[in-house]
Amino acid sequence: MTSHDDVFDTPEARQPTILSVYNQKGGVGKTTTSVNLALALAAMGKSVVLIDFDPQSSATSNFLLKERAKVGIHDLLNKDTFVEDAITPTNFAGLSMIVGARKLYSMEHALDSRGGSQRGLRKALHFSTNPPDYVVIDCPPALGHLAAGALAASDRLVLPVFPGRYALDGLRRTLSVVDHIQKGLNPNLSVAGVLMLSVSNDEVGRDSLTQLRAEYAELMFKTVVPYDVDVVKATYRRMPAAIFSPTGRTASRFLALAHEIIHGRGTAATEEQLKPALDRIQAWHDETDSSYTARRAASPGEEGDDGTPTGGAQAATAGTRPRFGLAIAAAIVGLVVGFALGATVGAPLVGPMLAGLGG
Repeated sequence: MTSHDDVFDTPEARQPTILSVYNQKGGVGKTTTSVNLALALAAMGKSVVLIDFDPQSSATSNFLLKERAKVGIHDLLNKDTFVEDAITPTNFAGLSMIVGARKLYSMEHALDSRGGSQRGLRKALHFSTNPPDYVVIDCPPALGHLAAGALAASDRLVLPVFPGRYALDGLRRTLSVVDHIQKGLNPNLSVAGVLMLSVSNDEVGRDSLTQLRAEYAELMFKTVVPYDVDVVKATYRRMPAAIFSPTGRTASRFLALAHEIIHGRGTAATEEQLKPALDRIQAWHDETDSSYTARRAASPGEEGDDGTPTGGAQAATAGTRPRFGLAIAAAIVGLVVGFALGATVGAPLVGPMLAGLGG
């Protein structure tokens, strides 16, 4: 197989379009966008590799792959494996993943050691065989070596934005970073579009969307993702929102976004065009939802991003609760019975004893 050191942008094999989902500001829905966009592209018949490039590994937890995957992004950056061997299939046809690792925290400078540049990820993502149509990278926030490496490796950027007071400020800073990357590491980098997420029908949501469209009309996707409580529920269950609720608004909006990615920003898909993909997501839901809880319970315990146990650890914790509750109930019943017996039997027995002591 070709060496990592001499494959940068070599033409012998068709290479995928590399999409990074990035915003310098944290908490704006990067992982939600990455996971559901990758799933939507696969539902539309594209072959997709999702890369969890955030040390928190939140995207990985959506697919229960940590135990199944033998290697991941940490091994790829260390040049311990080739990209074809770092990929783990998900349960959804067309969608594979390169899983994340918390060890990325200690690898902030790894990309900078690849020939004195931050093009290490681009080199590592060279496919010699079976290239996918798209690679989607879930980026970390801020602009450390990891994020810079992802942007240097990318062809196009999807920029998610959350409504609120600082939405515009965050987008301006992000676009300033993009401009810096375009002038140095990656002149071919372009913005696929700005995606407004979790838009509510209130003053904050309407004003944020109006301001973004006024200032960045030429960069905005036609697709807007409204606030959807199913996204919150799916995040809690660590499932892709489109799989959790295949008939919900989020699933259809991310399919519309995937259509814009494939056919160009501003293009609108008809219901007829999206129906096969919606049917595919519904089928995935039917195959997955009934077994998802069992599969998660069977997986070894891991901590979520908030430090709470998930998987086997969570199941084990939950399993102790019924026994603990039964013990409390038994204790209460015992006390009640004890008091009742004391009232009916105790007085005749204890009374003469107390009288004798008093005499």
